[in-house]
Amino acid sequence: MKSIKDLTREKPIIFQLDKINNILVLMPDKHMGNLVVSIPAIVALQELYHDKTFCLMVDSAYSEIVENLSGINQLVYYPRQQLRSSSIINQSACFLKFIRKLRSFKPDIAIDLEGRELSSTLSFLSGAPLRVGSATGRRSFFYNRKARLRSGSHRVFTYFDIASAVGAESRLEEHYLKTSEKKAHSLKRLLLNKGIAVERPIACIHSGAGKLYKQWSSSKFIHIADWLVDKEFQVVFIGSKEESEKNDTVISRMKNNAFNVAGELSLGELMSLFKISSLYIGNDSGPMHIAAAMKTPVVALFGSANENRWGPLTKRSVVLRGEEPCQRCNGNDCEYGFKCVRSIQTDSVKTAIKGLMNEVKGINEKKI
Repeated sequence: MKSIKDLTREKPIIFQLDKINNILVLMPDKHMGNLVVSIPAIVALQELYHDKTFCLMVDSAYSEIVENLSGINQLVYYPRQQLRSSSIINQSACFLKFIRKLRSFKPDIAIDLEGRELSSTLSFLSGAPLRVGSATGRRSFFYNRKARLRSGSHRVFTYFDIASAVGAESRLEEHYLKTSEKKAHSLKRLLLNKGIAVERPIACIHSGAGKLYKQWSSSKFIHIADWLVDKEFQVVFIGSKEESEKNDTVISRMKNNAFNVAGELSLGELMSLFKISSLYIGNDSGPMHIAAAMKTPVVALFGSANENRWGPLTKRSVVLRGEEPCQRCNGNDCEYGFKCVRSIQTDSVKTAIKGLMNEVKGINEKKI
């Protein structure tokens, strides 16, 4: 992969750092994976402004992902869920309260990494005199400093382009997430109650995804899960509360025993689970990016999405794809049964798992 320096075509916008004291970085994306992929750019900005007051804004649902990042002086959470579940009057009151809190930070500069309608509008409403974002972002007229983004690269580089535009030194290193001792302890209690031994190898499987076209077939997940149990792994199916029933159905069709923790873990506990797990297998989804950021070896199953743009950001990963996506794929329905992801063979997944397990020392004493 090319270095950031090689790929950056625009010169940085140089600001007088001595006149900037309060920095606001906006990343209120509703997609968890986007937030995780943006963290290297957030770290680069924090390093640039290490002696300033640094405020990060994210969606309130993802507070546990960022609450342990170092160098963040203040976290502001966009109340998306609260706004969705309120009446129009309560929504207005909630939004105004949020804007007052945002403006009370008195940012000298607002850096919008997301580049959507909401974040660009919030950068303007924050009151920051300097507002930086993508030149091709939605409502980019709210920015008075615009960064040009490269095309065709991994999403992490587009976040880097915005960070580099203000002078941050962007390096493609593996920036890992951190979880708290409190979450680690609560996870261990839950695992103990489930009968899962933390001293034995754990393989996490995420059989779901936000979109149907991203989902590998349940029968193949069953085959891989049974094979992993035969290889002395404890198989733990993860996911949202809505995916719990699907996991129960998959487990009921297995010949071996497995565990379902979907909907039972907070994000901090999920991060702690990945930290002690030997392996993650799953579709293109937010948990895949969290697993990669927690140093868990990842086997990622991709369909029509571009793995070069959305693949896991870790060397400890293998990305598999079946047949190439159709040229006119709309990502919603498919007359070919989503063969781009569902044609991935179980033997290919086994080979990928063997390669990862034999490559990473200390994860499993016995090679598989």
